[in-house]
Amino acid sequence: MELKRIDNLWHFFATQNQLFLKKKTGQEVAYTFVKHNILLTHLFNPRFTSQSVLTIGPESFELAVESQAAGRKRFGLPGQAIKVHQRLFFPRDLLRLTAHFSVTVERDRFRNIRVSLEPFVPQTIIKTYQPVNFISEILWGFRYFSETIKN
Repeated sequence: MELKRIDNLWHFFATQNQLFLKKKTGQEVAYTFVKHNILLTHLFNPRFTSQSVLTIGPESFELAVESQAAGRKRFGLPGQAIKVHQRLFFPRDLLRLTAHFSVTVERDRFRNIRVSLEPFVPQTIIKTYQPVNFISEILWGFRYFSETIKN
């Protein structure tokens, strides 16, 4: 049932936003969208759907040169803090996502930024598009998914 719901959600976003959905199955299932040269990939293990990663970044992203991670808050306690003397190369607003996800931000040699959220288990339409739109608005200035839902 969980797999069918995830599949229905991604197909809904593809039709609602007129995007091409690329789906790969095997040991892991991957759903991929491309909009304005920004690649969104949801990769998960079909046996354990909580082992899933949502990655959003430019299509031209190469091997990561720099990487920073912020842990998810557990039991109301904040995760591992980023040290004060460590300078962030991404907007601090992205740290708000640590309330629900572990966030990894990578940068390649061309200064392209890619963001990964773990564990990303899409449950509802709103819980799926909110983090995606939040990241795309902060980093690239556009909404990835339309927020108007038609019946």
